[in-house]
Parts: sequence; C-alpha cells; structure tokens
Amino acid sequence: MIVLGLLFLSACSSLPNSANQTTGTSVSTPTVDTSLKNQGDTKLQTFQQWITLMKQSGGDTTTYDQQFSASKQALDSAKSASAYQTALNTLNSQIASIQLNALKAESKNLQQNLAKQVSDWGNGHSYHDTYDNTNYPLGFEYGSKGIGGWIQDDLDAAKNVADYQQAIENEQMYLYNFQEMKKASADKTPYNQVHQSDMDMLKHYNKMDSKVVVVSLSEEAMRLYDHGKLVKAFLVTTGRPNKPTPPGTWWVEGKKAPTVFKSGVKPGNPDYYPDTPINYAMQYHSEGYFIHDSWWRVNYGPGTNFPHADDSGDSFSSQGSHGCVNLSKENASQVYDFVQLYTGVFIY
Repeated sequence: MIVLGLLFLSACSSLPNSANQTTGTSVSTPTVDTSLKNQGDTKLQTFQQWITLMKQSGGDTTTYDQQFSASKQALDSAKSASAYQTALNTLNSQIASIQLNALKAESKNLQQNLAKQVSDWGNGHSYHDTYDNTNYPLGFEYGSKGIGGWIQDDLDAAKNVADYQQAIENEQMYLYNFQEMKKASADKTPYNQVHQSDMDMLKHYNKMDSKVVVVSLSEEAMRLYDHGKLVKAFLVTTGRPNKPTPPGTWWVEGKKAPTVFKSGVKPGNPDYYPDTPINYAMQYHSEGYFIHDSWWRVNYGPGTNFPHADDSGDSFSSQGSHGCVNLSKENASQVYDFVQLYTGVFIY
C-alpha cells in the first residue's frame, strides 16, 4: 500500500512539471517578410501620388482617401504574410481603379486651362480686318475650330490609361506652344532673324542637333533651322479662322513633286476647290495637312490668313488656306530641298 501510494504521488507530482515544460515551449508565429512590407510601402506611396494628382486636377478623391486609410490600417495590422498579401492585393486593385479617373481629371483640367487661356488672350488680342471690317481673335488656331476640337476628339475616343496618357502629352505640348506663340507675337524681331521663342522650342524638344522647320502663326512666317542655325526665312499664308493650321510638333511624313490636290467634296460645298496641280508638297500631318506652293497667290505674310484682296485677283487667294502652309513656288522649292522624311515641323 505504501508503494502504491508513493507511485500515485509520484505520478501526480510529475503533472505540474510536464505542464510547465509544455507552457515554456515557444510556438512560432508567421511573420511578414521585409521585402513584402517594402512592396506595401511602395504601393501606398504610389496610391498617395495618384490621389494627389487627382486633387490637383480638381477631382473628387473622397472615396480614394477612405480606401487609402483602410488599406494602410490593414497592412499595419497584418500579422501574417497571407494577411498582408490579401491587403496588398486590395491596394493594387484600388491603384488600378484610381489611375483612369485621375488621368481623366488631369486631361479635363488641362483642356479647360488651355481653353481659358486662349479665350482670355483672344479677347485682348485681335486682328482688325479692314477688308471685311471684322475683328478676329488671335490664337484661334488653338480654339474650338482648331486644336481645341482635336483635344475634344481625343478625349471622346480615349478608352484606357494609354489613351489618356497620350491625350495629356498632347495637351501639354499645345499649352507649351501656346505660351511660345504669345511670346512671339510680342517679339519685334524681324521675321527673317532668329527668334528667342524658336530657340526655346528647339531646346525644349531637343532639336538643336537636327533640321527643323518652324512656322510662326502670329507672324505668318517660316524659318528653317539646321543644328540651331537659321538657314532661311519666308513669309507664308496659313489656315483661315474656320480652317486653321494645327499648331504642334509634327514632322515631314511624305514629300512629292509634282502632285495634284483634290478637294474631295462636290462643287457648291464651301470647302470645294478644283483639282489643283502642286509643284512641291510636303505632308506634315495626316488628313491632308501640307506645306506646299500656292502659285495662285501673290501676297504672303501677316493678314493673308484672313479675308483680303490678293494682288492676283484670284478669289481663291482672298483668304487663308484650308489648314496647309502656303508659300511661293520658289520658296516651296527651297523648303522641299531642305527637308527629308521625319524632319521636324514646329508650328506655334
């Protein structure tokens, strides 16, 4: 009996020791890898940048601000790699969601910014045409019948992030060129000398080491540059107010001498003109935008893109072009020899 009692006591006394050993054993808890946390930090920064961009463009970020706070809290409180990854996946989807809306807001903001600048400047700067006693706002090439319409078309057609990124890039180009146009309009430097606005554009678009054709809409002038050096300058006639020459940074897409231009519309249409032989044609933009000779004109330079009496007496010479850049035959010949495919064409 004494032996059995000792065994019993021995067995009972071993239970606390066994429990202590079990309690003292460390149980490993899953942790979040440093590299995964770095991903989370980077994604949070990215999300915040998109939110900031959207705010700067006047967009409503209320929902995204709430999502950012929730995602940050979820990442901070995650105790395992799987929980952290789940929170990270949610954050990634939120970033994907805001991108398109942020770009839409930015592109809309840029569109409105340019439209306001063009309107404000045009209201204060106009051309009084004594021929028809009409005041025409300057800078109309950037308005709704010109680049403003092109911008709207781009935004109407945009479907994805890449589309909006391209539209924004174009809008930023138009805004920059418009600023340079305003500078050129106030510059009293003769048209056949180097203009500071030309130099600014060549540097801005990294074209100081190549050939470039520069068309100044405010001067109705063209200047040819080769590695930043002025080679030649000509007076030109650009598009009329309802058919403006599109400002932008383009390039020579093709050249042909001679060729024949066809209006593509029937007689009676305001845009109709008879089949016209052209000696030197250089396309700088699709849809029929050319630099070419207009042998039917006599006068070029300021005011010739508005209604006027051309010394030729030809009714087709009494206003600006349909968007092309017109020169005399002799001058067009020199430009044709100067350019090659992909030569830059800056119109501002």
